[in-house]
Amino acid sequence: LDDNRKLCLVSGEIITMTPYMSMFFEVEDLAVASPATVSRCGMIYCEPAYLLPDRLAPQDAPDVPLFKSWLQNMPAPLDSQRDAFKGFFQKYLVASTETLRLQLTQPVPATAPNVFAAVRH
Repeated sequence: LDDNRKLCLVSGEIITMTPYMSMFFEVEDLAVASPATVSRCGMIYCEPAYLLPDRLAPQDAPDVPLFKSWLQNMPAPLDSQRDAFKGFFQKYLVASTETLRLQLTQPVPATAPNVFAAVRH
C-alpha cells in the first residue's frame, strides 16, 4: 500500500482505492513487512497470550483483557447479566473455539480473536 492509496499485489496487479475505501488487514506475523508498511498501515502487535483465554484454564476467561474490557463496557441494559456472561465464557466459549479450530473445517479460517469478537457482537 503506497502513499497514493494504491495496493500493489505480488502478482503485479495494482488496485487503486477511492477516498471512501478503507482496508483492514489481519496477519499472523510481520515476518515480511517492511518498516514503511508497518508505519503506513498502523500495525499493532498484540501478544495472543494477553488477549485470549488459555484453553487449559477456561475458568480464567473472564479475567483475560479482551473479555474483561468487554464486560466492563457492557451496555447498561445488560449489567444485570454480567455474571451469566462470565459463566458463558467459562463454560462454552473456550471449548467451542477449540472445537472449531481443531475438529471442523472453516471455509475461511478465522483467528481466535475474530471468533471471540464475532460472539461479542
